[in-house]
Amino acid sequence: MKGKMMGKHKEGIFIGKGTLAIILINIVLFIALSVAPSLRENLLLNHEVSVILEKPWTLITVFLSHEAFIHLAFNMGIFSLFGPNLEKIANAKTVTIVYFIAGLIGSITLLFTRLIAQRAGLIAGASAAVFGIVGTFATLRPNTVLLGSKAKQWMWVLVIITVILAVLNPQTLDSAVAHVIGVVVGIIYGYWLKNKEDKKAKC
Repeated sequence: MKGKMMGKHKEGIFIGKGTLAIILINIVLFIALSVAPSLRENLLLNHEVSVILEKPWTLITVFLSHEAFIHLAFNMGIFSLFGPNLEKIANAKTVTIVYFIAGLIGSITLLFTRLIAQRAGLIAGASAAVFGIVGTFATLRPNTVLLGSKAKQWMWVLVIITVILAVLNPQTLDSAVAHVIGVVVGIIYGYWLKNKEDKKAKC
């Protein structure tokens, strides 16, 4: 009986190594940017293609970096809710793959939308990557309740809020598109994983 209770307790505070590693990297880079703002040029994403060709790694480091604490807290808060749960039903590799694919496609999307909107400046944030994690888990386990709401409800609320903010403030349209694309990538990956689950169940 004691063993079962301990098992339940451990499950309740579970945070996998993949999720933890990504959170720690985001925190470390946030501190580094706060202490040494000069790192912005080498970590954040520039809208200019010529600069990206010189620093292609910024397509990845952008979704591991934050400049504002509230931005970091929001993204890592959502990630710490969905990341461990995705890692429980899949594994650390899945969390890492989804985070990086959604983040990378979000970065590329931002470049195109910024060119269209003709906006300049450096970009930071993990929202597209985090929304990808939300989309994947919500597709795999749509009715799982997290903090009082179903996973699919969380996903749609995040999408709706993103769209509303873009309507209220058109300057955030490029970021909003990247965030929604992150969710779409997550949903697609989630369906792919779901098909794998169904095939295994039939075997």
